[in-house]
Amino acid sequence: MKRNILKILLIILLVIILFIILKIDVRFFISNIIESFFRTVIEEQRYKLLLEGFISTTIISIISIILGTMLGILIYCIRKSKFRTLRKIGGFYVKVMQGVPITVLLLTAYYVIFGRINIEPVLVAIITFSIYFSAYVSEIFKGAMDSINISQIHSAYALGFNKFQTIKYIILPQALTYTIPVYKNEVVSLVKLTSIAGYISIMDLTKASDIIRNRTYEAFFPLIITAIIYFILCYFISKILDLLYKKVNPRNYARGDK
Repeated sequence: MKRNILKILLIILLVIILFIILKIDVRFFISNIIESFFRTVIEEQRYKLLLEGFISTTIISIISIILGTMLGILIYCIRKSKFRTLRKIGGFYVKVMQGVPITVLLLTAYYVIFGRINIEPVLVAIITFSIYFSAYVSEIFKGAMDSINISQIHSAYALGFNKFQTIKYIILPQALTYTIPVYKNEVVSLVKLTSIAGYISIMDLTKASDIIRNRTYEAFFPLIITAIIYFILCYFISKILDLLYKKVNPRNYARGDK
């Protein structure tokens, strides 16, 4: 906490020094900033566009994360199936999702797959992002499970553990320790990827800021506000997953392994 306060004070000091060196009229500068803010955000209630964009982005992100995680676990199970054909299908699915840009997937889903169907663009975005995210979740789970030595499972059975107890006390704690930090990175990446949702006529955050920029010919505040909102959203989600990681593995969390 003290370090953060010192950093903030240092930044403020550097800004003051910069103003002195450049001989900037502080009052004039601040008045211009305030005027620009009101002109671009407050006038014509343009902040409502950003609010609408925030709601759309949040809905798409959260639902895609939940559905993508569930689908990813299913894909992992398919890849671990005893049937070779299913394993190949699961592996091919992951390779396609990882090899094709998300923008291309989104546009293909909207204009080709659902082009002749009367479907909401938000639903198309959720389906696309969920499918895309599931491939990475599948890889995360695969890496987590592969990292567990099979001898530990055999030892658990030898000690009298049943299958449920082995999963609960042996497999799951180790898997989550590996999974959560990597999963958090992918979740944050997905939230940022939703910024392309505007390509299919969705009023997301980025689209809202772009509309304001086109109307006012000023880009500073729309883009800065959009960046801040994305940062807060990603930070909030990261903190939730950090709390989960702390509960699963408090020792590593205390060491700073976040």
